[in-house]
Amino acid sequence: MDKKILKKKRTAATKHFGKTGKLSLSLLLAAALFLGGCSNSAATGNSGNSNHGPAAKTTEEPENPDSGGQSSEDTESGGQESENPDSGGQSSDGSGPDGQSQGEAASNGQSQDGSSPDGTFDFNQALDLKKPDPAAGEMPRILFVGNSHTFSNDLPALFSEVTAAMGHPCDVQEVTEGYYTLTQYADNTDELGAVLEQKLTGEHWDFVFLQENTNDAFAYAEENMLPAVSSLDEKIRGAGGQTALLMTWTPKEGASIFTPEQVQAVLAQNLIQISSQIGSLLVPGGVAFMRCMEQYPGIGLWAEDGMHPSLEGSYLAACLAYAVIFQETPVGCSYTADIDAGTAAQLQEVAAGFLAQ
Repeated sequence: MDKKILKKKRTAATKHFGKTGKLSLSLLLAAALFLGGCSNSAATGNSGNSNHGPAAKTTEEPENPDSGGQSSEDTESGGQESENPDSGGQSSDGSGPDGQSQGEAASNGQSQDGSSPDGTFDFNQALDLKKPDPAAGEMPRILFVGNSHTFSNDLPALFSEVTAAMGHPCDVQEVTEGYYTLTQYADNTDELGAVLEQKLTGEHWDFVFLQENTNDAFAYAEENMLPAVSSLDEKIRGAGGQTALLMTWTPKEGASIFTPEQVQAVLAQNLIQISSQIGSLLVPGGVAFMRCMEQYPGIGLWAEDGMHPSLEGSYLAACLAYAVIFQETPVGCSYTADIDAGTAAQLQEVAAGFLAQ
């Protein structure tokens, strides 16, 4: 597989570091953020409208062996993500192609990853997201795989409630663990990697959402994320399903010298590129956060730690995931997750905006 597409410039901030820009950017971000999933809760099981009980949760102490060349945050936990000492005992996770040909992108002043010639990213640009083939039908089986960005506020359950309220009940399950990367999930010798392997080889799935550790999605997209996603996508296709990458969001305040817009630009470009390479669906959660900030600045999308989503942020992600796989607007959904009705309606509108493109 040609990985050169992931070697393009990532943001204008990289220019400040010359030839060592990518490495400097990666190291500074990792040192400043401890990006990735936090909390030690692990969950494997069903959510919402499935026929089984709630997912079992366990806790796990992070280990601290040699990183083996992984990012600095991962060295704190043996490939898992480090804890943020300022987050009250939680670790912090700051844890689809655009559809244009190269010629079309160039004519619009943008590359295939949606970036402009100066490396910036227009979060309001039209994203020609790949449509599911087929779209979700009756009682689809859906699996969420990720870390604390997924199990915070129980995103799988929120998604299940949204789909049920819209007349599309689903069998929703999850495999989630704090600190985890998709590289770990793709490793069948890893404890949860083995659990996921069994699910993908022993069961049928219509859609599988993959949520990467944000540090790997930012700084190690080519080295770590792409091989892991490619491996998992092959297994998902073998299970009869479609892969959907869930793009996470920048930390609320950005990282070190990097603004939230700069961090999110890199995440967006990398996820667009990888989804294009493997031909997967893309749920552009981080782009939705940026649009919502501009359209409705009064809505708080981040939790108190500034890394993980608030309930409103998770609800936005759930509505967006619904729009992507069902190809239907979530506007008018009666389920609001106890969020103020007016705020929920605004979040629904932001998610629906991606369908109009």
